[in-house]
Amino acid sequence: MNRARVMVIAVLLFLVVAVDFTGRIMSILADGVLVAGVVAVGFPLMRRKE
Repeated sequence: MNRARVMVIAVLLFLVVAVDFTGRIMSILADGVLVAGVVAVGFPLMRRKE
């Protein structure tokens, strides 16, 4: 019974860390997509002024 509790606690801690890490990666990727979109839209507008 004690070993089962330790395993459950270890799995829950792993899930907490995995969700946090995945959330950070998704946030970085979403920021990258937004920056790429702004560059894709803004670059042609800046080129026309020259």
